[in-house]
Amino acid sequence: MGFWRGQFGGNPYIGLYAKASDSVVIIPNGAPEKFAFGAKVLDTPILSASVDGSPYVGLYLAMNSNGIIAPPFLMAREKAELESTGLPVTVLPSSRFCAIGNNIACNDTGALVNPDFPPELRKLVGKALGVPVRAATLAGYHTVGSALVVTNKGWLAHNRIEPQEADMLKELFGCDGMNGTTNMGNALVGLGAVANSSGLIIGESCSGFEESRIRQALDLV
Repeated sequence: MGFWRGQFGGNPYIGLYAKASDSVVIIPNGAPEKFAFGAKVLDTPILSASVDGSPYVGLYLAMNSNGIIAPPFLMAREKAELESTGLPVTVLPSSRFCAIGNNIACNDTGALVNPDFPPELRKLVGKALGVPVRAATLAGYHTVGSALVVTNKGWLAHNRIEPQEADMLKELFGCDGMNGTTNMGNALVGLGAVANSSGLIIGESCSGFEESRIRQALDLV
């Protein structure tokens, strides 16, 4: 199991800057050398990319091993860049939900989306990712992607999820998980960690206790 603790330009909320699946890891164009090196612990091919020229690829993209979902302001050359992974890229035609990474959490078994997504967007997400889609809040948050880190082996969720929400996540994603925090108590865990089945990168502000719990939740001990 690969592991790296770090930051991006001094920011420990590394989930804003990377997106990972078991097929590929996407990091920003021009990422700091240490960050690019850290991403290697996820043990998959690495693509450097951007979304509308922004380094916030973790914020703007959702992805599993079947496809990538991007916001409507993705430029044509950037779409081609993402398609070089071999994965199809679907542009979500909604400026309201353009922070795709905050609004969708997924693995190769299921996807949880913002409950404000209309039925046509839910259907598009399911088709793009090739998985069943569930729309629900998590710990009261509509931005479920910011409140979850999901892999094919486990999930880490906002530390205030209810037992019935944990049961729903276990059924949807086909694996066990736990609640927790990153970066010294921040419950929006999707912003503080990036993971796949092979490895984990966390913000440098995470405590030792948080690191241990994250590893356990994602079955990366």
